[in-house]
Amino acid sequence: MFIKQLKEISKKLLNETIEAVVLVSEVNIKTTKNDKKYADLVIQDASKVMEVKYWDYEENQYKFQDFNNYQIMQIQAIVGEYSGQLQLTIKSLEKIEDAQVNIKDLMPVSPWDYESMEKGLAFYYNKIEAPHLKKLIEKMIFSEEFSNKFGTYPAARKVHHNYYHGLLQHTLEVLKFANTVASTKKLSQIQMDRLITMTMLHDWGKMMEYKALPETGFTEEGMMVGHIFLGAHYTLNIINKIEEFPQEDKLVILNGILGHHGSLEFGSPVLPKTVEAQILHQSDKMSGDIESILAHVKENVEEEDTFTKKLWNMGTEYYKK
Repeated sequence: MFIKQLKEISKKLLNETIEAVVLVSEVNIKTTKNDKKYADLVIQDASKVMEVKYWDYEENQYKFQDFNNYQIMQIQAIVGEYSGQLQLTIKSLEKIEDAQVNIKDLMPVSPWDYESMEKGLAFYYNKIEAPHLKKLIEKMIFSEEFSNKFGTYPAARKVHHNYYHGLLQHTLEVLKFANTVASTKKLSQIQMDRLITMTMLHDWGKMMEYKALPETGFTEEGMMVGHIFLGAHYTLNIINKIEEFPQEDKLVILNGILGHHGSLEFGSPVLPKTVEAQILHQSDKMSGDIESILAHVKENVEEEDTFTKKLWNMGTEYYKK
């Protein structure tokens, strides 16, 4: 049975053999207790990312020669279940030349219109009045060096907005939430300027933390120091090149970037120390959590149960309408 998209796989297909064209983005070689090599593969298309098993790797290692972290392949697999979760076991796979399939068609992409997102980012940029803050955003987001990356990178590897244009969509969501709170609480113009600036830059470091899609892993910089440090580090370097940048604004913006995870146990080296930083943290958390829940419900929508499986990062199941 040929599957057009991975999201079509459900418990209705248990024990069935399916075929699909997918992008293999990771190959992790492991060894059984009997010293037999097998592979854990990460496969994806525009609808879903899945981890699958390939037990016959040892006999077919030649198929992975010159594997460059992503490869378009046609797979044949058996649909199974393990610990209540759907699992694919690969029976055969063959490489497909890139010319036959557009690799972008196999990558999850933001459902938001890209041109509208670009206009949205410009809208919030134009709300900033302080010249030095506008200059900071110009250099870090709208410059030739960074604009394309900011518009195409994902916002996470797995948990939320883990797709093409994901960083841009997530940033816009956080800007919308933050602007609503700031307007409701009648923050001053300089507070609004700082909030928009730190919000635009809070996940900027993810362009250095993650590899460019379609690859899904971390860079060496990302593994060693993470996006929070990288974002604050690059921001400080740019600030130091802008003449007469106020010390107070520098500290407030850096604290917002460093503290946006909200607590030390979640990776922030400092706590939010301003109302702007606290609004950013809460807005960021809302964007990530809600996206994570909606994506999880969507993945489980074909299941017959009333509730989803437990969503690991939220610690609970969710009701499906």
